[in-house]
Amino acid sequence: MKNKARHIDQVPPDKGHYIAGFVDGEGSFFISARKRNDYTSKWKFGLHFNVSNNDIVVLEVCKKYLGCGVIRKSKPKFYTLEVQNRNTLKNFVIPFFRKYRFLSNKKKEEFRVFQEAFNLLETKIQTETDLEKFLQLRLKLNKFRKTQITNTDQIIYQSFIFMEKSSETIR
Repeated sequence: MKNKARHIDQVPPDKGHYIAGFVDGEGSFFISARKRNDYTSKWKFGLHFNVSNNDIVVLEVCKKYLGCGVIRKSKPKFYTLEVQNRNTLKNFVIPFFRKYRFLSNKKKEEFRVFQEAFNLLETKIQTETDLEKFLQLRLKLNKFRKTQITNTDQIIYQSFIFMEKSSETIR
């Protein structure tokens, strides 16, 4: 399925609402944390959106109209569409779901928390207060998931290295 949407205005409303409804039931937003010695802070935080199903055609439709994502086989006869590039999330996924809103209060709250975490990462985690807030948002997102992410927050908090105020930025 080619011809991905390049702009949200190219998405037919019926497709946009269908995808929002499908993601409302089957999708998730979450934050990963990976120890990385090549990062100044020693941690890499990843923001993720994914939706899974055993029908790859539905995921191809989602990918086409979201305008992004990678579909991979996650289990036998089960596929996942995932987006984790921050610019792609910013330019495609977040605007899409701002326009085509979720119906369930649970997914609305999950998306609100995800956007808040995204904005905090965009402005950089520079203080203990920022890190504490970010980890609280991560914990909130984790509660929405069927598959819980291992709680590493205490390890992150103890080993995270804050930069001194300078022109250098945290990756």
